[in-house]
Amino acid sequence: MIHGPCGQYNPNAPCMKNGKCSKGFPKPFQPETSVDKNGFALYKRRDNDRYVQKGSARLNNQWVVPYNMYLLKKFQAHINVEWCNKGIFIKYLFKYVTKGADCSKAYIQRLRNGEDTPVDEET
Repeated sequence: MIHGPCGQYNPNAPCMKNGKCSKGFPKPFQPETSVDKNGFALYKRRDNDRYVQKGSARLNNQWVVPYNMYLLKKFQAHINVEWCNKGIFIKYLFKYVTKGADCSKAYIQRLRNGEDTPVDEET
């Protein structure tokens, strides 16, 4: 998965702050996965001269967002899976998960011939 749209080919992208990508792209090449002094994972990024062409931009491994191929295929969605090793990150995750304001609900129901679509009374 390639991070985009980003400033290399779109200076008006939402992630751009003061002329730089706020998400830190492009990431530096890394020979091995390691953990920095703040506890963040620095993922292995090979410098193998491979790239994709998107418009006039050549995007290499520095632009790839970490992903889990199994979850990507199973749920057909990008699910961010990160390694947590500090209490502050775990507190952040629980805060994020329990926010509630950006929750939604969906109903999947099989209808028989001639039945009306049900209406949610809770809105």
